[in-house]
Amino acid sequence: MSYLISKLNKAVRTFVSLGKPADCLIVVFFPHIQPHSALRPYVRHYLLLHVQLSNTPSAQRIKPIPPDADQSLFFYPRSVAQTIVNRNGETRPNPSSIFVGQQTSRINILHGEDHLIIQVCFRPGFLYQLLGGMPATEFQGKEIDAECLMDAGITELNNRLREETDYRRMIDLIESYLLKRIDSLARSLQLEPIDRAILAIKETNQLLSLDWIADQACLSSRQLERKFQERLGMGPKFYARIARFDRAFKLKASNPQLDWLDVAYACGYFDYSHLMRDFRQFAEVSPTMLIAQDNASPGTGNRYHG
Repeated sequence: MSYLISKLNKAVRTFVSLGKPADCLIVVFFPHIQPHSALRPYVRHYLLLHVQLSNTPSAQRIKPIPPDADQSLFFYPRSVAQTIVNRNGETRPNPSSIFVGQQTSRINILHGEDHLIIQVCFRPGFLYQLLGGMPATEFQGKEIDAECLMDAGITELNNRLREETDYRRMIDLIESYLLKRIDSLARSLQLEPIDRAILAIKETNQLLSLDWIADQACLSSRQLERKFQERLGMGPKFYARIARFDRAFKLKASNPQLDWLDVAYACGYFDYSHLMRDFRQFAEVSPTMLIAQDNASPGTGNRYHG
């Protein structure tokens, strides 16, 4: 517990008021909490955000969520978050905890009035192993109730998170559950060459050839395609596009002074038109419009699912 508290103390940023939208109060934000050492091969980090929106109109509680290069488990211990399912504004309530597969298109999330979200950001492709070899094609772009896929411990965890008021204790409860779950799967959780190839795509700003990726994964081109479909629900080329788009969005969001052309070159695009194409496909709006929509939403400038 002392290890976790020290990590949280380094990560915490507490805000009095966000300013946009009006009446939005960020109670607390832990943007990048490092996991326990035993979980680091599988969990990249945790994010915790608590936002009070009791006086905020629903139109100002919408968060745009374009695709990113990660797979995650999300917990909603307070108000129910809702996914907007069509242009008419109809919504679908999210369960208390959800797995989110690899997104290929944008979704919009309507925050509840007491919005507390905890994100467990996994290493890309890890859900395939955590869920016992469930092909990623079965949950690509979907939000699946974690209680339908995991053991009874996840239901108990959701109940305990709802009762808990200490943020540090919430992370501690989640870590305890994950440590037990991963320990039970230890023999099947070996890091394979394909996993290192996926990470290479996610973390590089360079264009990688399929031959190089296949060589790193010790696979033929056909085997590489099959393994990517198995773990991510898409081929390596398409995943590389999403990873590059994700890098560009995050870079601009955290460095608003940068010109979009500089962002394009820094993230491996040939030119601005190729970056624009990806934003139009994955975010359904121009780069400038996506940043504006993100800045106008609760949790401004923070990349998370909802």
